[in-house]
Amino acid sequence: MVGTLFDLNFDYMITAKLVKIIYALSLLPITLVSLVLAWYGLAYLEEGSSIGLVVLVAAPFIWLLQVLITRIVLEFVINQFKISEYLRAIKDKD
Repeated sequence: MVGTLFDLNFDYMITAKLVKIIYALSLLPITLVSLVLAWYGLAYLEEGSSIGLVVLVAAPFIWLLQVLITRIVLEFVINQFKISEYLRAIKDKD
């Protein structure tokens, strides 16, 4: 994989190989943010604020939305690379 970093013609794409790592690393801050939101929701709920319940209920939905958006963006990137690979195969076939 290190050799592909020095491929000046960009014949080999490393982004497609790194997407799994990027996705796994992006889940960590998304999960931490949602846990902090849930913690704040509990804190506000203990103080008797109704906003705490809203934040507590919203935290899993926010987590799901962020994971979904991240997944869609990364799938779009992968699709762009697959299109490039298929076009290269068609070009090389002729």
